[in-house]
Amino acid sequence: MARRVWWGFILLSVVAFFYRVRTVLTPFLFAILIAYILYPLVVAVEKRGSSRIVAILIVYSILGVLVGITLWLVMPSLLKDLEEIARQLPKQASQLEDLGHDAAGFFRRIQLPATLRDALAIVMDRIRAATEALAGRLMQVVMSAFTHIISLIISPVLAFYFLRDHRAMRESALRYIPAHHRGDALYILGEINSALNGFFRGQLLVCLFVGLFTYGGLALLGVPYAPFIGFLAGLFDIIPYFGPVFGCLPAAALALSKSPVTLLWVLLLFVAANQIENAIISPKLIGDRVGLHPLVVIFAVFVGADLMGIVGMLLAIPVAAIIRVVLAFFFLRRPHAE
Repeated sequence: MARRVWWGFILLSVVAFFYRVRTVLTPFLFAILIAYILYPLVVAVEKRGSSRIVAILIVYSILGVLVGITLWLVMPSLLKDLEEIARQLPKQASQLEDLGHDAAGFFRRIQLPATLRDALAIVMDRIRAATEALAGRLMQVVMSAFTHIISLIISPVLAFYFLRDHRAMRESALRYIPAHHRGDALYILGEINSALNGFFRGQLLVCLFVGLFTYGGLALLGVPYAPFIGFLAGLFDIIPYFGPVFGCLPAAALALSKSPVTLLWVLLLFVAANQIENAIISPKLIGDRVGLHPLVVIFAVFVGADLMGIVGMLLAIPVAAIIRVVLAFFFLRRPHAE
């Protein structure tokens, strides 16, 4: 009993330490993600006779060329759109405020009971306050994403070492586990890998589809800043359930400045993208690999956002899947095994 309490205390101490240094962990978490995604490519090149280091450098070179070409083609347009959006934000906010005043004036002119008018006034005030808060929160999320650029720059260097030394690191970690528990540890690692295998890669392909689909639809509708909005839609789609909402908000605001009909088409476009993703693409590429109920996913995203912001939202599903595997092993499998 005392030994279990001691191990529990050590585990809580480790969790508290990592929570305390969570901002420092960001580049390492990105590095693990990069290494996990690139590992199959490295293994494929290595099987052709290359050493591990040469295989990593070849994959990095190919990826660097692809990223460079993409940035060369897309980045000027994105930067131009971002600069124009920064200039247009005050005007857009003023138009939305005028629209809210017009709607409030319309309801005041209608002969309604005083109680209903008061209720409508309260609702309009709440909507206006919620819109302002949501817009501010959205900008915070966007700025937070850009503040992690330094982490993204460092992460490939760290990922190189993860890819090169992952076998040695695993063997070194297993030495600290008692011999009679190493089989259980390897089983848990295998289950975690099975739960996450293909999830990250499939999610990236889904985000790529959503971004391109949104960009193409907005370009056809003539909505301004289509490349930037498509980029945001694909980026935010990484976040389950809430990502499409975050991606739709800027597109809806810009479409409303053009015409209500354009707003309707934009909303239909995002609904179509979401339906195609959920009904066709996600089941094929991701399926139920993580084995989590939607309520658990939503709860995990909320907890991740509260603890680590946008990084926590991105990591919520993998961490929840790992916790599910560990809990299933200790509470479901072990009694039967024993």
